[in-house]
Amino acid sequence: MSDLLLLGGIALCLISVLVAIVQLLQTRPPRAAAILLILGIVGIFAAAYLGPQPFSLEQIPQAWARVTGGAATAP
Repeated sequence: MSDLLLLGGIALCLISVLVAIVQLLQTRPPRAAAILLILGIVGIFAAAYLGPQPFSLEQIPQAWARVTGGAATAP
């Protein structure tokens, strides 16, 4: 569950950047982007709360491999 929350939170944060750019180009306030960013941060914090160990950057590809069923590659 924490893997899904981590990956979902990261995806929402990345999407919020794209939404902010589009909304600013349309001269609209980036409200939707702010909401997506907050939801992404909440997802990441929820994953950190539910996870048994602290997060590091190397755990993101490992979480992706566990969710998709692929093999994790060693750096």
